[in-house]
Amino acid sequence: MPNAQPNAASKPMIGEFQVNQPVDSVFLLAKCVLRSARTGKPYLDLEFSDRTGRITGRFWDATESLAASLAIDDFVQVKGRVESYQGQLQVNVHMVAKADTAKLRLGDFLPQSEHDPAQMMRRLTEILGGIEDPDYRRLAQAFLADETFCAAFRTAPAATSNHHAYLGGLLEHTLSMAELALKVLEHYRDLRRDILLLGVLLHDIGKTRELAYKRTFQYTDAGNLVGHITLGVLMLEEEARKLPDFPAEKLNMLRHMILSHHGVLEYGSPKLPMFAEAMALHYLDNLDAKLRDIAETISEDRNADPQWTDYSRSLGRKLYKG
Repeated sequence: MPNAQPNAASKPMIGEFQVNQPVDSVFLLAKCVLRSARTGKPYLDLEFSDRTGRITGRFWDATESLAASLAIDDFVQVKGRVESYQGQLQVNVHMVAKADTAKLRLGDFLPQSEHDPAQMMRRLTEILGGIEDPDYRRLAQAFLADETFCAAFRTAPAATSNHHAYLGGLLEHTLSMAELALKVLEHYRDLRRDILLLGVLLHDIGKTRELAYKRTFQYTDAGNLVGHITLGVLMLEEEARKLPDFPAEKLNMLRHMILSHHGVLEYGSPKLPMFAEAMALHYLDNLDAKLRDIAETISEDRNADPQWTDYSRSLGRKLYKG
């Protein structure tokens, strides 16, 4: 298993690739599909990743045996050259094979938050320490005292792509929402502080079970079959059962915060927000996710046009960089 310590200088990074650059490096294999060209000749449709991004690859001398020897999440040694195809960089692969992992550093391959997880967790704990309602307070403390949960919560990405899709992304997203919630609470004095802050903590906790992130970011079986919203409600139920006489009405409101935080049915919410704090949670979540998605799309854009990004599928538009 590779060493988890990052080392930015140990390998050329995808985010630095330029046209005509030779490639002789190790990547995580994010995609490997055997396809047929128009001539009928087989080729491998590949995607490689490291902590700076992803890049597609094409191997034109493919065989079924080579395809069978490679699997998603393999570390692969790749030789080839960077080319431009329809305005996007890709690797024309000359050789691809499983790599020796003995000297690899996992930190080279998985993107990570720029912020220190321990500091983020301390700040989030400080904010949640302001919860005054005794029932909500003991529930928040129960989650924060659960070492297994906290270890996953500090490490998990918030998504497999689009926004906060890096180690520590879930914690960073949650803390950002908590900071925004404090400002919203200053402006909208009628909002109930305790349930909004606890809702921020709970809304995405299911992602600690929805996403796998030991190598490339993937969905777990539970993630595919159940999803983070339902998983989050189940985790809430598990923790609430440990607390004697937790009020049924408060538990129902917290269930609703998780179930409605996507805001609209077509985005996966089983319920629409039905009270003010649930509505506020939805917009805080959407604001933080969308603005982060915009920032990441612009920073990672490889379009030669200095004014506009390529079309973003997650945002449904091009973005103006001027």
